[in-house]
Amino acid sequence: MDLGLIVSTISTITPDRPWGIDIPNYFWFTGSSAAAFIISSFAHVFGMKEFKPIAGFSLLLAFVLLIAAPLNLIDDLRQPGRILNFFLYGWENFPTSPMKWGVLLLMAYPLLILAEAYILYKPYFRRNSTQQRTKEEIEKDEKLGFMLGAIGIPLAISVHGYTGYILGAVHAIPLFHTPLMPILFLASAMVSGTGLLIIVLPLFQKFFTDFKKIDYAMIARLARLLAWFIVIDLVIRFFWLTFAITFNSAEKYPLSLFFGEHLMEVIVVEYILCLAIPMIIGFSKNLARNFWIVLFGGILSAVGVWLFRWNTVIGGQSIGKTTPFLLEYHPHLFGPDSIFSIVANWSLLIALIAFVMVIFPWDKEMAKYYVNKKES
Repeated sequence: MDLGLIVSTISTITPDRPWGIDIPNYFWFTGSSAAAFIISSFAHVFGMKEFKPIAGFSLLLAFVLLIAAPLNLIDDLRQPGRILNFFLYGWENFPTSPMKWGVLLLMAYPLLILAEAYILYKPYFRRNSTQQRTKEEIEKDEKLGFMLGAIGIPLAISVHGYTGYILGAVHAIPLFHTPLMPILFLASAMVSGTGLLIIVLPLFQKFFTDFKKIDYAMIARLARLLAWFIVIDLVIRFFWLTFAITFNSAEKYPLSLFFGEHLMEVIVVEYILCLAIPMIIGFSKNLARNFWIVLFGGILSAVGVWLFRWNTVIGGQSIGKTTPFLLEYHPHLFGPDSIFSIVANWSLLIALIAFVMVIFPWDKEMAKYYVNKKES
């Protein structure tokens, strides 16, 4: 038998996995960024005054998450120079290429966030200057900030929604192939972004501000918001799974195999532990008053969405084309697309957060709301 034919046959049975651990991490970063931006827009665009104290902080968090996210893609390419191919080739396929949409979105979205952050923090940058802003300048900046926030909401949704398009358009993988995938990703992104704010916000308020106090009322408010986002997420997942497994044709059999194999992992860990428990905490007035319980719920929800990204991307590729069983994936410890790569990316995220929070006077912008509240 021809050696080339043997290799070809083996490769169809155990194919190389095109997407590894970098991709779910990238999806988590972009989704959490979109959620942080939308929560910031609750104050800037929708006029929800209760979220104004954290609007500036949330905006900066959205920016940092998006700056760190594409580095996962560069690592996934194995050769960083290949990133140039995204800009040089394939534009003739733009109308039907979600990846090309992503190229433009990933360039436009952080620039918009940076522009909105500059408008928001302009008074603090000028405070050491002798130049004072007039009433007309203040009104102009407020209108510009509103306009940028309004434009940014669909842009933020598109930045993460296109990732769902990339998966949903893949006919060969039953777990991916659904028009609900962009909506699934957006709904779960709101869960992870809110959970991340619950984790990060008290840390910065306690240790990196002059007032050195955690706004427990804000944390409880975020916990309730998180609970509602989880409800939306669970409803969409219910429609997705019931239609995919019950009413699909041939695809329902590999999906049944997948969820049968991972039933305890998905139901107990992902749905009950990481979604149902934070939802109960957020809706319970007594539990939401306990900071440590709310913090625990925020950690669970953020981890749960990461697991959902993992199970979708990695789990979806485990469904073999010609095999009656699921394929296994074990990420490397070192090298490209490895566990060490993810640790390095998270380390860079932490460094970028520290860098951006030093440049922008978020603490002074946040403190004015608590000072005004105390004086009133």
